[in-house]
Amino acid sequence: MDNQTLLEHTQELRIWIEEAYEQYQKGKAEEEYPTYDFYTDIQPAVVKFDKKMEAWLTAAISFIHQAKPRYLHQEQLEAVQENGKEVVLQSYFGKQHAPRVKNLVESVIYTMNLLIEEIKKRS
Repeated sequence: MDNQTLLEHTQELRIWIEEAYEQYQKGKAEEEYPTYDFYTDIQPAVVKFDKKMEAWLTAAISFIHQAKPRYLHQEQLEAVQENGKEVVLQSYFGKQHAPRVKNLVESVIYTMNLLIEEIKKRS
């Protein structure tokens, strides 16, 4: 994956995380959390997210091994994958406490923004 494609994928995934967080907040604001069907709503969304995230992670790790940015490491990118998946899941269930989900979102977006800056420096 070239740098421009990685940049686009990173921006798409960041938007996806932001939208999942908005969905989580809307659900928390309502009296009763909306119900979703596991097989028609949740599973397809998580599988799609996993596939995109897996391709992104491979390309992002490859990029940081080549570019060797000072403040961005493989462990952070792997955490983005795990935390991003947690945010997407919580957007449907809303069982985690709001501060925990907010921290996950902020962590994911912060790391993705670092990656975006590094890619732009080298484009």
